[in-house]
Amino acid sequence: MKILHAILSQGFHGSERHCVELATAQARAGHQVEVLIHGGGSNCARIFAEEIAAANAATAAERGAGHIRLVVIPRAFPAWLHRPFARQALRRFSPDIVHTHLNPAARRIGRVAQGLGIPHVATLHIRYEAREHADCDGLICGASWQRDEIGPEFHGIATVVWAWLPAAVHAALGRITPAEVADLRRAWNADDAVAVFGSIGRLMAEKGMDVLVSAFRAAFPRGDEPVRLVILGVGPQADMLRGLADVDTRIVLLGSQPEIAPFYGAFDVYVSASRFEPFGLTILEAMDAGCALVVTRTQGPREFLKEAGVLWAEPNDAAALASQLRAAAGRGRERTRYDLSPFAQARGVAAIEDLYRQILARRKR
Repeated sequence: MKILHAILSQGFHGSERHCVELATAQARAGHQVEVLIHGGGSNCARIFAEEIAAANAATAAERGAGHIRLVVIPRAFPAWLHRPFARQALRRFSPDIVHTHLNPAARRIGRVAQGLGIPHVATLHIRYEAREHADCDGLICGASWQRDEIGPEFHGIATVVWAWLPAAVHAALGRITPAEVADLRRAWNADDAVAVFGSIGRLMAEKGMDVLVSAFRAAFPRGDEPVRLVILGVGPQADMLRGLADVDTRIVLLGSQPEIAPFYGAFDVYVSASRFEPFGLTILEAMDAGCALVVTRTQGPREFLKEAGVLWAEPNDAAALASQLRAAAGRGRERTRYDLSPFAQARGVAAIEDLYRQILARRKR
C-alpha cells in the first residue's frame, strides 16, 4: 500500500510523535510511505528527518520492508501555497491513502487529496470538528468520547484506536541507570524518605498545572514536609506557575528537557491534573516507569485507565487533588507493575491499516 502522512507542525509533541512512529512502523511492515511536513528548519522537521533516516537504515537489509521518504514544504511557503505544493506531491506519489494529523493538515492536504479522488483519513488528536472532518473518508479516534462527538453530517467510517506507548520513551526507560535517578533526586534534595511528585506537559490551562501547584501547597502547607513537586514543560502559564510556587523551594519548574525518561524514573508519583485530556500519553509513559498515579477524571483517562491503585480527583478541584496527593505521599518508592498490553504499537497499527482496507473496499463498490 502507498500511504502519505501529513502534519504541518513546527514543534514536536505527542501528535507528532504518534505520526512519525506510525509512518515508520508502516514502512517496516512493507508499505511505501511518504510524510509531508512544513518548514525544514523547525524542531518537528529535524526530529522527523532523524527518525525517518534511522528507519530507512534499519530496514535497508530487511526483506519485504518498505521505504519511507520525507517531503518538506519550504518554510518560506505561506499557507495558501501548501495546497498547490501538496497537489504536485500527491500526483507524483499517487498514494492509496492520505492520512492527516491535526487540523491544518486536514484542511490543506486532506482536501486536496479528496479533490484528486484519493481517500482521506484523519486522526482526531484533539476532538471532532465538522468543518475539518465531516467530509473525511475515515476518522481515527483516540478514545470513545471522540467518536461519540461525531455528528450526523459525517458519513465515513470511524474507529477507536488507543494511543500506544511511544517506542523511543520505552527504549529510553530501559536504559535508565540508578546513578541517573540518584543524581536527579539529589539535585532536588530528595533522599529515599522524600516523596517526589512529577508532571510533564505543556504549561497551559488545559493541563491544569496551576491546579497542581495550588493543590500541592494546600496538601503540604507547613513547608517542611518530605515532599517535592517537579514539573517539566513550557508554555503560556510559566510565569503564573512561578508566581503560584512563590518561595516554596520544594516546587521545581524545569522547563523543557531533551531526555525525559530519567525523570519518570526519579518520580515516585506521577500526577495528571488536566482539565481536558483527550488521551494522556504521559500517563502511559509514567506507567511504563512504574510510577504511582494521581489523575483527574478527564476524557481519555476515564476510558483507558482501569488500574485499581489509581487515585482520582475531579478536574479543576484543588481541594480534592490535595487530598489525593496526601494519600499518595505515604506510598514510598516501591514501583508499580501495570498491564500495558492494550497499548502495544502492533495492535494500534493493525487497527489503523484495517480501517484503510475498509475505506478502499468501500471505494471499489
